[in-house]
Amino acid sequence: MFINIGFPMNVFTQIILIFRMIIDTMKSYIWYPNEWFYKTLISTYIDPIVSEKTENRKLNKKLNKKLNKKLNKKLNKKLKIGLLTNEIPPIIYGGVATWIVNFIQMFEDDEMVEVVPIYLAYNDKLPEECKEKYPNIRVIEMSSDIYECFEDIDVCVNNLWIALETIHQIKSHFPDLNIISVCHSLIRMENITNLGSCYTNNFNQQEITFANSDYVVLISKAEEEYYKEFGYNMFDTKTCVIYNSYQPKYDDESLDINYSSNTLGYIGRHVPRKRPELPIVSVNQNKLDGIKVVNMGVDYDRYGNDYWKILEKKYKNNLKIIPFTSDKKVKEDYWKEVGINCITGIYEPFGYTICECLDRRVPVIVSNIDGPKEIVEEVINHVYTYEVDVDRYDNDIQNFTETLKETLQVDPETRKENAEKARIALDKLRPEKIKKDWVNLLFEILEN
Repeated sequence: MFINIGFPMNVFTQIILIFRMIIDTMKSYIWYPNEWFYKTLISTYIDPIVSEKTENRKLNKKLNKKLNKKLNKKLNKKLKIGLLTNEIPPIIYGGVATWIVNFIQMFEDDEMVEVVPIYLAYNDKLPEECKEKYPNIRVIEMSSDIYECFEDIDVCVNNLWIALETIHQIKSHFPDLNIISVCHSLIRMENITNLGSCYTNNFNQQEITFANSDYVVLISKAEEEYYKEFGYNMFDTKTCVIYNSYQPKYDDESLDINYSSNTLGYIGRHVPRKRPELPIVSVNQNKLDGIKVVNMGVDYDRYGNDYWKILEKKYKNNLKIIPFTSDKKVKEDYWKEVGINCITGIYEPFGYTICECLDRRVPVIVSNIDGPKEIVEEVINHVYTYEVDVDRYDNDIQNFTETLKETLQVDPETRKENAEKARIALDKLRPEKIKKDWVNLLFEILEN
């Protein structure tokens, strides 16, 4: 199943790659849930990230400008990036849509770089509002549109992992076009941690996408480690880590946060790997009286959700469920209602929700794993972390509960002070910093 990779590859490398993938696949199914699986999950050692101070932002902008001029000199024209995606608001399936918007905004009105959104409309028709918001957007409605969409593009930044034929066709038309595939999450890892979900068992398609790319951008150092664990580093594809950008919205605005509130919240996707039920199960198993829990983002519409219907009845006295919605007012009401937000889970490539918690100055209990761990590591004393136990679910509940009990004992003034200090973690994710990383990568590509 791995032989038809699509483009020339050293024969020996391809044989080794096939062998390694077969072995790894056998391990994930035959040995799961024994030692190999859990070693893969928890044997991640993350190098420290030094936060850039706020006063250095002007320097970052100057560096960006110098790098942009370097790019322009190399190319002798404005660099055109084709941003290939099948998600753009209001078409939202997950965090990719947020990433797309942030990437476009990062290069908005840039003198040297133009981002051209290229929307793959095979599944969802492009909404008219997108054409108004992004006047230069291009649409692939059928394969014959590909040539026209990419004929003047210098670099393709690909956000697809299932439309393999599209990547093949782009390369067929433009063999010298560099394709950077952004890995928003490793689908193989999602499949393992989501209990073999039928929606993620086509992870082999992502593996082939990696093999057919010139570069793969991973969104955390933890992701890079998992990437190597699965043997993907044996592809003839270069990799680098570039964090998702996050533009804080509340630098100069203090929201009305009730730091006396002990209402717990979880907001986001309700899938097994995120363990969104941890707060309500913890509260009830440990008989923490007077603690209410709000879960926002339960999806009842697409596939039904018997599990959460059962939980809603079982914990009706202290659980409030807000179904998935894109309504901003409903989301704002959620943030007003909770006093402590919970970031739980056993696999999280990055973590936009932890960024929003920090930005809003909301006290947060966060799993000490993967992307969230990297985001908060320099402010670890100002957030409330718990050790994730991937292997033993009951122990994971107790670890969360210990941190919860400690957090409930923190007085309102200290909660507020910690929430303010924790915002420093966002500095390394600001667009001017992430833009510099992207410009460096683009320059490296043009140099080569």
